[in-house]
Amino acid sequence: MRTRTALVVTATALLTTGAVAVVTTAVATPGSGNTVSTGSVTGLLDDSDGRRPFKAQQDGVRLTGHGPTNVTTFDLTYPAGSFSGWHSHPGIVIAVVRSGEVVRQSGCTSETFGPGEAFTEVGAHHVSNVTTAPAVLSITRVYPADGAATPRIDEPAPAC
Repeated sequence: MRTRTALVVTATALLTTGAVAVVTTAVATPGSGNTVSTGSVTGLLDDSDGRRPFKAQQDGVRLTGHGPTNVTTFDLTYPAGSFSGWHSHPGIVIAVVRSGEVVRQSGCTSETFGPGEAFTEVGAHHVSNVTTAPAVLSITRVYPADGAATPRIDEPAPAC
């Protein structure tokens, strides 16, 4: 089991009219720590060698990018009652629910997804399994090749 540490960022400003300190704090929200990732495989997307922008399009769907781009796929299991904590990823994540049900919160909006439904993860988001059964997601990450070392970035919860 991985342990995550909450990150606290503090900013202090001294005003020229006096020694007044203004302190703000943003606390990252770690996950429940018991999600399980299996079957991970990563490949460098063809035609993304960095010499020129790459693009592929067909039937109204378009994929474009600049520079070397990795694609990683894996299954992610959220046990009953588990959650991701607020986080983001380099690039774009596409999740397809194989079984169970999850709630994805993006900003101050939440949506529930069940088997055969898919969603994207762009920007800060939170995923939770509020049911009594496990939820299994098939994940596809498309991200800059130099972003492999940081697949997840802890983020503060939004002020809703």
